[in-house]
Amino acid sequence: MKIFLGCLMIANAALFFFGAVQHAGVGIGHFHEPRIIPAAIVESLCGLSLVWGVAAVFGHPPVEWRTAVIANLIPLGGVSLGMAALAAGRGPRTASNDLYHHIMLALIGASLLLILFFARSAMNRS
Repeated sequence: MKIFLGCLMIANAALFFFGAVQHAGVGIGHFHEPRIIPAAIVESLCGLSLVWGVAAVFGHPPVEWRTAVIANLIPLGGVSLGMAALAAGRGPRTASNDLYHHIMLALIGASLLLILFFARSAMNRS
């Protein structure tokens, strides 16, 4: 299950980096998003946070779970901020960007559920 959690977080980090590249103004194949530099910065930081969390997941207990939770809460805040900004009309909105935000939220939610499961199991063993 640790491997699944790590893969889930890596997939989410890749999605954040993909979004960061697009918001930096680089189109990838058929994927193009408006150039929004603040979004690119936030998405890069969120991706780095998730990579840090993956390293913690494969690290040593008990710090790994706390770090993994924090590593997922940072992107949760970033995605929430982005969605709120778009809802307030602070930037150009696209259907694909809305979809990315929803997928990111789903992956964060799934990761947090797995982390809670692992942390509970680790505490029961202690």
